[in-house]
Amino acid sequence: MMINELTPYIAPCYKHLPNSRYISVFILRTTQSEAIFRTEGSGEGCNKEIVMNNQGKAIFRAIISKRKQIAVERREGRQQLRKFELLFSNKNDVITDDTVCSMNRNNPCEKCVDCMLYGYAVGAGGAQKSRVISDDAYSLLPFDLISDKKTFNALYETNTMRDPVTGKASSSIGEDEYIIPGTHFLDIEVLKDVTETEFMYVLGNIIRSKRYGAISSRIGSVKNTILGICGSDTELISTLEWINETESLLPPEANEHPQNEQTVTQCATQSLQKLIQTNICGTYALLSKDQIDSLIKQVKDVYASPDTIKMQLSQLTQSYPHNEG
Repeated sequence: MMINELTPYIAPCYKHLPNSRYISVFILRTTQSEAIFRTEGSGEGCNKEIVMNNQGKAIFRAIISKRKQIAVERREGRQQLRKFELLFSNKNDVITDDTVCSMNRNNPCEKCVDCMLYGYAVGAGGAQKSRVISDDAYSLLPFDLISDKKTFNALYETNTMRDPVTGKASSSIGEDEYIIPGTHFLDIEVLKDVTETEFMYVLGNIIRSKRYGAISSRIGSVKNTILGICGSDTELISTLEWINETESLLPPEANEHPQNEQTVTQCATQSLQKLIQTNICGTYALLSKDQIDSLIKQVKDVYASPDTIKMQLSQLTQSYPHNEG
């Protein structure tokens, strides 16, 4: 599996020291339902940032935090590792719910694919820097065009706001700011010194992840479309550069919601090619649409076979220095 043009930028095996191999994955994230992207708890507004566009105009753009994106995709991948018993204990004892490697519990096993690829840090010492470099995803349209507010309440079983026993009115009422369906975000994930199977694993996580943001059990449906894949010996461009260049290429009728997805895709792809050709200081190989489609099909074929994905992830796990022998 692999596209020949990417071979120089794929690591033959895991190495602790960096070797100047980068693969950039350019993603169009489109909300398929209402979505709430925030970093604080209930009642807080959606993430947004004021940035300057290519015409020198300050614009508020909605943001999907880099941490929130990667966390979703890590959890997607960890489901596969858990299913195939490829998550381990950080101690030399029987694996239990308390000792098995998990996110945000300060107990990384330091052996699994997730630890070795997305990184870990232990309070008592030991760390692996993430080899999946991410950035905030910016909305293509200004925040005020793609956001709204909704009032919510918590009804009792009587379908009223009054407690059926005490008769007191409920205080569970509030307001949430949300991103409307059909909103387009552009995002870049950069994979550094990854092997072929690690690359396949990250692509699989991106393709298979479907829900982002708060209250994801009911809202937050997002479609991820891979618009570009580029191997290089250096990092290429920032997400903000890409979003600004894409905005500058949009025709006037595409500057209102809802935007035609085909138009957005064409402008984003065109701006990507222009920026890479203009800004690159090094070697690179930008895949064509046919090559990207072929690569994605290969990834889907692997995931369609439980035996194949289990074998590849098991072999990858055994290839890490902690697990050799």
